[in-house]
Amino acid sequence: MAFRPFLQACLFWLVSFSPAWAAPDRIPVRVGVFENPPIVSAAADAFPEGIAIDMIRWVAERESWQVTYVPDSFDNLVARLDKGDIDLLAVIAYSDGRAKRFQFTQQSLIGNWGMVFRHAEADIHSLPDLKGKRVALMRSGTHSQALIELSRQFDAPFIPVYVDNFPQVLDAIAERRADAGAVNRVFAALHAHQPDLVATSIVFNPVFVHYAAPKGASPALLQALDRHLAALKADHQSAYYDSLRQWLEAVPADRIPNWVPWSAAAAGCLLVLALAIAGFLRHQVQRQTGELQRRADQLQSEIEQRVQAQAHLNQLAYFDELTGLPNREGFRIALNQTLAGLQGTNERLALLFLDVDRLKNINDGLGHGAGDLLLQQIAIRLQSVLRAHDHLSRFGGDEFVVIVSEIGEASDAELVATRLLQSLAMPIDIGATQIYSSASIGIAFYPDDATSQEALLKHADTAMYQAKEMGGNRLLFYHAQQTARVVERLTLDTRLRQALERDELLLHYQPIVALGSRNIVGVEALVRWNDPDRGLVMPGAFISAAEDTGLIVPLGEWVLEAGCTQLRDWQKQGKADGMTLAVNVSTRQFEGRRLVKSVEQALSRTGLAPECLELEITENVMLIMNDEVRSSLETLRDMGVRLSLDDFGTGYSSLGYLKELPFHTLKIDQSFVSKIPGQSGDRQIVTTILALAKGFELQVIAEGIETQEQYDFLRDHGCEFGQGYLMSRPQAADNLAAMLGQHAIVSIG
Repeated sequence: MAFRPFLQACLFWLVSFSPAWAAPDRIPVRVGVFENPPIVSAAADAFPEGIAIDMIRWVAERESWQVTYVPDSFDNLVARLDKGDIDLLAVIAYSDGRAKRFQFTQQSLIGNWGMVFRHAEADIHSLPDLKGKRVALMRSGTHSQALIELSRQFDAPFIPVYVDNFPQVLDAIAERRADAGAVNRVFAALHAHQPDLVATSIVFNPVFVHYAAPKGASPALLQALDRHLAALKADHQSAYYDSLRQWLEAVPADRIPNWVPWSAAAAGCLLVLALAIAGFLRHQVQRQTGELQRRADQLQSEIEQRVQAQAHLNQLAYFDELTGLPNREGFRIALNQTLAGLQGTNERLALLFLDVDRLKNINDGLGHGAGDLLLQQIAIRLQSVLRAHDHLSRFGGDEFVVIVSEIGEASDAELVATRLLQSLAMPIDIGATQIYSSASIGIAFYPDDATSQEALLKHADTAMYQAKEMGGNRLLFYHAQQTARVVERLTLDTRLRQALERDELLLHYQPIVALGSRNIVGVEALVRWNDPDRGLVMPGAFISAAEDTGLIVPLGEWVLEAGCTQLRDWQKQGKADGMTLAVNVSTRQFEGRRLVKSVEQALSRTGLAPECLELEITENVMLIMNDEVRSSLETLRDMGVRLSLDDFGTGYSSLGYLKELPFHTLKIDQSFVSKIPGQSGDRQIVTTILALAKGFELQVIAEGIETQEQYDFLRDHGCEFGQGYLMSRPQAADNLAAMLGQHAIVSIG
């Protein structure tokens, strides 16, 4: 392959050679390039190549650009772009800081994640392991700064070892000048294959790379790139996807047959001759064809207008306006074509039905504008982790569908679905608000689960529904039994509505105990369903259905008033002086300040003092935090009602919210309590929560205490209150009344 540099140099000369008679009125464009394969490669004595170069060449041919490539280091090219010494920088990651210095294309070229690799002897598996280690970073790289900031957040500062490009990052690891190094996903896919190089689980900071121009330059170049990139991305058979397939699935150089370079050289010579002849003939003919050319231009303009109008109609008919992805009709056409291609073969495909979790909370809490921005960002992340031949479409609302072809085993589809879930793991910035998103994915296979488009889609949807019912943020394969489960769920919704109307609900109460004195200081109201057919039904079997259908709002209001009535009755009997009633609250009860109205009504009807009521609110309230929710919490506190943050540490809490919002109490989730004092990690979590609560002057209640060792550990480390089977299981009101009559003392151990 020694001939290859010579061939590339010849091609570089041929492309650069453009005499006036061969290319009249071409616009000169200086493009900065550097070594960042496979997006762009600018090796010495070689013509620039890569995905970014393919797109530049494609647009240049249609916009009459005369492109001159300026190879240099990335830092030098950024400085040149600042000065206007170059017209375009071929590849640069977008950031808010850079957007103040340069103009960026609106269309990104490709999405890219940061990845951390280590050498085989380095004990680095997760982000905290980087603490104190030497980490090779590309100087001035966006991923480099992101990893530094991320390590600071996790208290894992490392020693940066700066180099000029990604190949030098891998060299630094291989030569043991660094313990680990950060590169981007696209580069790693082609180049990080040395035997001594190990990929860690540290994946971070999705970055989207663009073309950039000087701040004060005419936007014409970027507008042309945006116009062509948008059209190319909308067509999965376009030159854009051909380039992705070529460079991301590249054949190693040593597999190229020996005759290829010689054939290319001969073709190059013929190309030079053809260009010379064509240019000469064009020069002779142009003098005599001026009027014909003007008429041809006019006809061409009319054709282009019609083509653009037709393209616009196709865009409206087959593509989603919000995300730019194929819509339901575009999906149907793509799936029909794919299934037709599989007829008569033994090949399989998978259909992934994806539903975004809790999007309604975002729309209700932050508005539909925020929900739309979230969906756009989710679409970008999903597309960034799919393979070139996978097909992503949006059905509308919070639903996306992926056609996964070229699979051998079920694990292939599972891998794609796992990547989709992982792409949503990092928070998404919507204005000044960080939103955590997740999704539920159902998977059905052709021809294993169905052979028709309708049945395949229905089965994937059914599996997704089951994944969501299991808590979301998971994938699930379709099984025939799931269809019966969906019918059962619909029946459950109907029976639950009837249960409210027929007064089939009742409350059990679990004591809350002061760990120091062992006195009962309060009770938590827990709803039960006394189903005539199934007997006593626990909340885990119907609360999720109530949340999905909206029945949780009237159900929550019933629990609130019934619990307040019971505590007030005990107070009148002299059995519950000074005790509080804890009631769980759904985030859906905040809609339209309905929770405040419900509390006011319950306290007014029952005569219970506000300070005797404690509302337990899950951390999911952070997902819908807005002025209305914040105002409701402050109004409740001003009324004298106590507020407790339930299941602390399992959801989406922000210390900023914890400091600002008017909570009185934190509840430590039983998943942490159940593993103490044996497991050191959970011990550390519990003691940290206790220290945090003390710093914010909040009381702490530990849930799920089942052993004397757990009780003693919590009491000795400053936890004030607890509840669990060690002290008492949830009791019916009559049974608990007897306990309250025994001087309110619980016998423990």
